[in-house]
Amino acid sequence: MTDQMLIIDKLDRWFWYYGVLPLVCAYIICLNFTAEFVDILMIEQDRSITLSYMGAMLFYSTLGIAFLMIFWCIINAVRVYIISSKITSPEFKRKKYTLNISVILFPIIAFLGFIPLALILCKTKIYFPLFPLIEPIAQDLTPYLFPIFLFLTNSSEYMSGNFSYPY
Repeated sequence: MTDQMLIIDKLDRWFWYYGVLPLVCAYIICLNFTAEFVDILMIEQDRSITLSYMGAMLFYSTLGIAFLMIFWCIINAVRVYIISSKITSPEFKRKKYTLNISVILFPIIAFLGFIPLALILCKTKIYFPLFPLIEPIAQDLTPYLFPIFLFLTNSSEYMSGNFSYPY
């Protein structure tokens, strides 16, 4: 019975510390970035070039974090299934099945609710705006961030087939 308790402890630790906690933190950061990106897109007049490419950098950062979250959800689900497959005790079967279902169900719910939740945060202005913090040093960051912005923009255009060759 002691080995089953150790397996349950390992399963709980993996599920909560390596699964739920990092994914929730990354989800909140993604929501914040997306809400600010949508807010920057809604500015129609007097949008500076710096604000435009900072918004694009927010978009690419959000996209990168989203891909990492999807990858980590897959790793988390596989790891929880591997650890929980070692549980044979009938008294822990309910917990085993609950955690196995939740590593699949909650990421799907989070994925489907992401865009509506980000739009609600943008509309109600309940997000932590990063651009006002960056704005005073934006001119100093431009030599470093603008080449990254150009690289990401050109790479995405090239991958989508919309790249125009300068011959």
